[in-house]
Amino acid sequence: MRIALVTLVLLVLLLPASAQADTGITVSCNGAPCSADWYTTNVHVSFILPDHSSNPQGCGDQDITQDTGGQTLSCSVVVSGSQCCRLDVTIKRDATPPTATAVALARAPDVGGWYNHPVGVTTSGTDALSGIASCTSTTYAGPDAGSATVSGTCRDNAGNVSAPLTTTFAYDATPPSVTGATARGADAGDWFNHPVAVAFSGSDSVSGVDSCTSTTYSGPDSGGATVSGSCRDKAGNTGTATVSLKYDSTPPSVTGATPARAPDADGWYNHALGVAFAGTDATSGIASCDAPTYDHPDAKDASVTGRCTDNAGNVSAPSTFPFQYDSTPPTLRDLLVTASDHSVALAWKASTDVTSVKVLRARGGAAPVTLFSGKRVLAYTDRTALDGNRYTYTIEALDVAGNVATTKTTATPSAPLIAPRESAHVSGGVLLRWRATKRAAYYNVQIWHGGRKVVSVWPAGTSYRTHRLAPGRYTWVVWPGFGARSRHEYGAMIGKSSFVVSR
Repeated sequence: MRIALVTLVLLVLLLPASAQADTGITVSCNGAPCSADWYTTNVHVSFILPDHSSNPQGCGDQDITQDTGGQTLSCSVVVSGSQCCRLDVTIKRDATPPTATAVALARAPDVGGWYNHPVGVTTSGTDALSGIASCTSTTYAGPDAGSATVSGTCRDNAGNVSAPLTTTFAYDATPPSVTGATARGADAGDWFNHPVAVAFSGSDSVSGVDSCTSTTYSGPDSGGATVSGSCRDKAGNTGTATVSLKYDSTPPSVTGATPARAPDADGWYNHALGVAFAGTDATSGIASCDAPTYDHPDAKDASVTGRCTDNAGNVSAPSTFPFQYDSTPPTLRDLLVTASDHSVALAWKASTDVTSVKVLRARGGAAPVTLFSGKRVLAYTDRTALDGNRYTYTIEALDVAGNVATTKTTATPSAPLIAPRESAHVSGGVLLRWRATKRAAYYNVQIWHGGRKVVSVWPAGTSYRTHRLAPGRYTWVVWPGFGARSRHEYGAMIGKSSFVVSR
């Protein structure tokens, strides 16, 4: 019987804790079933004895307040006078957090100590008792910072978490902002017409700008040219930008010239002539073309030169418009007029460039009539004039270019003896008038009545008033006298007429 009891006790001692409940002894840790896992706080261990037990050994409540990799507590009792039952329980306590020893980046910096795209971060650590169960790992993808920080922790097998460990590094994944500008303003309007430097600049609030590109634009011509450039920051990020500009370095072409009017006469222009030039431009378009005015000198091979300018300020090669120009009228001089009975003779001198002549006659306020229009002449006789009418004669001399020289004179055709008219009836004293003779110094006037000379006088002018005459028919005659009267030098008789004295 004693051997059997010893055997039973040994069996109890060899059973695991989960199976030892069969002994009748139970145990609790902090008021709950005890666990084979790790405790991270103090553990209060209480054994609960079966009824009718005695002589307990190690069965009092106990507190485990120190870390331990495994502390075994044993409780045994005597039941019915026999030492029959024993319960062992092993407690593992680890209340000490592990230590994070390193937070490491998965790779070296990308450029110049800077990371410019997401980077993996892992944490490692140590634990003296329960051992490391896990450490944090992550991927850092921002925000950008010159002192970006990532913290990591480790957890031990007891579930304690280490204090965080932080690593600091430079992170910039954002390209710099870039702007571009031309080195100078446009040449004309908003157009450039010769090579222009374009420089790019940037800003980067984190790592800062390391370098930017620049270039020179020299074509092709375009109304919407673009120049691309970039800036690189110190983290290796590259930003780009474009500059738009209008570029035209090709001069326009003159396509023609148009005079403001047709030639004035026979292919000649005779007063100021405006000429408008026109052109074409393939890119920026024509801004303006010259429109010169020519007014001298006279020339058979006159010409004006014009150019066109495009909107980019380019100027075309010159173009010439030839023409014939003469704005100088011919000359008329020494106009002589001789009025006779029913005729007026005109004579003049003209310059050699006169090609045609017009003779016009006007009387009073009436419109002039053309008596002659034709080739160059230097004299004309109007044989349609009526005696006693006062006429204005205009001579127009034209050259080949249509320039006109004008001169005027007046004349009154009449019979040689002007008044009184032939056979006119008069009374009392009579006023005699006659036509003047060129270079005459005086005149001899004779009046005859019934075959007898009753008056002979020598007036200097072209009129003479008689004394009162007796009634009857009278004949009167006039001769021109030249030089001194004593020389008795007379010209041909001017005329002979008659009149009747009534009373």
